Amino acid sequence: MTDLLLAMVLMLGALLLFLIAVRKTVVPEGYAGLLYKQGRYARTLGAGPHRLWRWSRRVELVDLRLRTLTVPGQEVLCRDQVALKTSVAVRYAVAAPDVALHRVQSYTDHLYLAVQLALRAEAGQHPLEELITGQVSLAERLRTRVAEQARAFGLAVEAAELKDVMLPADLRRAFAESLKARKEAQAALEKVRGETAALRNLANAARMVEQSPVLLQLRTLQTLASASSHSGNTFVVGMNPELVLNSRRQGNTGSSSEPAAEGEPTAE
Repeated sequence: MTDLLLAMVLMLGALLLFLIAVRKTVVPEGYAGLLYKQGRYARTLGAGPHRLWRWSRRVELVDLRLRTLTVPGQEVLCRDQVALKTSVAVRYAVAAPDVALHRVQSYTDHLYLAVQLALRAEAGQHPLEELITGQVSLAERLRTRVAEQARAFGLAVEAAELKDVMLPADLRRAFAESLKARKEAQAALEKVRGETAALRNLANAARMVEQSPVLLQLRTLQTLASASSHSGNTFVVGMNPELVLNSRRQGNTGSSSEPAAEGEPTAE
C-alpha cells in the first residue's frame, strides 16, 4: 500500500513538473512561427497548437498574408531624357520566413529599394512615347525584375502596377495636340473613303444605265410608286422624246394597217 501511494505521488509530481515545464503555443492561420532554441533558429512551426519547453525556447510569428508596398512619386528619366513621375504598387508575400528574417535586417526596406532601382533601370531603356502608349508593358517588366531580386531574401512578388503617371505641363499639351491631330486625320481619311465608295457606286450605276436605258425608266416608276403612297402630292414627269416619237410611229402604223370599212369603195 505504501509503495502504491509513493508511486502515485511520484506520478503526480512528474505530471505537475511537466505542466510547469511545458507551455502551449498557438500559431494563427496565415502566420508561421520561427522556433529558437537558446537564441538559435531550430525550425518553422505551421499554423495550429504546439507544445514547447518553457525554458530557452522562443517563437517569433511571421505574417505570410499578401501585402502591398507603395512606392510614391518616383521621378525617372526615359531613354530620350524626358522626366517622368510615377508611383508603383507592389503586391508581395513572405515565401520563406526564415530567409526573410535572417538574411536581411528589414525585407520591406530592401524591397522598396529594389523597386526604385528596377523602375529607373526599366524606364531608362525605353522612350517616353512607348511608355505612354503602352507599347512596352513596364509593369510586367518591373515585376519580373523585382521578383528575381526579392526571391533572394525570401519574398514572392505577385504583381507590380503603375498607379500614377505624371508628365510636365508642356508635354501634356503636346500629347493632347498630337492626339487631336491624329483623330482629325483619321476622321478626314474615313470621309474620303466614304466619298470614294459613293462615287464608285454612282459610276457603276451610270454604266448600267448606259448599257440598259430601260433601267432608268424602271427606277423612275419605282420612285413614283413609293411616293404615291402619300396623298396630296403632284408629280410632273418628263418623257423621253425618243419614246414619244416611237409611240406615235407605232400608232400611225397601226391605223394604216386597219381594213377599210363596209360601204367604202376600194380601188381595183
